[in-house]
Amino acid sequence: MKKHSKLIGAAAAGMLAVLTVATPASASTYTVTYPGPHAGDLCTDEPNFCDGSASFVRDGDHLLVWDNNEDGHSVMVMYYRSDNGNTQIKDWNHYKVGSRLDINMNLPEDGWVEYRVCLGEYSTRTYDMNSCSGWLHEGAS
Repeated sequence: MKKHSKLIGAAAAGMLAVLTVATPASASTYTVTYPGPHAGDLCTDEPNFCDGSASFVRDGDHLLVWDNNEDGHSVMVMYYRSDNGNTQIKDWNHYKVGSRLDINMNLPEDGWVEYRVCLGEYSTRTYDMNSCSGWLHEGAS
């Protein structure tokens, strides 16, 4: 019985180790501030240029998303990150005009992010493809 318990314990420890490795060490954290409008590295396109904008800051791996217009729309950033396989992620700045969503990405040193910014409706999680910027690829270092 002791040998069986040890095997179960070792198997459980091994599964835990696999789960820990499989879970990305890239859990993003979010902060919202209200610094006012900003033209980021990327701007939404239609109906008005730069109603929403986004920038990636390498120092600390922050993806910043601004809402620049009191138009009732939310600003969505769509991105892929090097440590998350081929999974597309969408984060929403749905707070109000002048707000900045700060996504602390905590990328690996040799990591990257590829992103675009769009206008949309947070309540339904839909976005207007015509409003989307092009894609921008940025390295973490």
